[in-house]
Amino acid sequence: MEELGHEGDAVELKEEELRLVAIRRRATRLAVALVTDPFAVGTDAQLRSYVERDADEAQVLVREVLALPPARLRERIAELTRGEAVQGGVTV
Repeated sequence: MEELGHEGDAVELKEEELRLVAIRRRATRLAVALVTDPFAVGTDAQLRSYVERDADEAQVLVREVLALPPARLRERIAELTRGEAVQGGVTV
């Protein structure tokens, strides 16, 4: 699917963006668990999983995004906020 830059058009998420979004969602669920049930076994498991699986990759992905030239970063943000983000025909 091609990227479209017109208002209301679908914008294809790149693989790195999808991974970063997924990590962000897991981090948000972890943050909620740490506040609502910090001593639960499940919360401990989520924390360990995030540290072992996601934390390093998230740092790498964020650095890649922030390394984009400022004009390209603003352009990409505008693309994503103008249209519905989709991956493989599925709205994300």
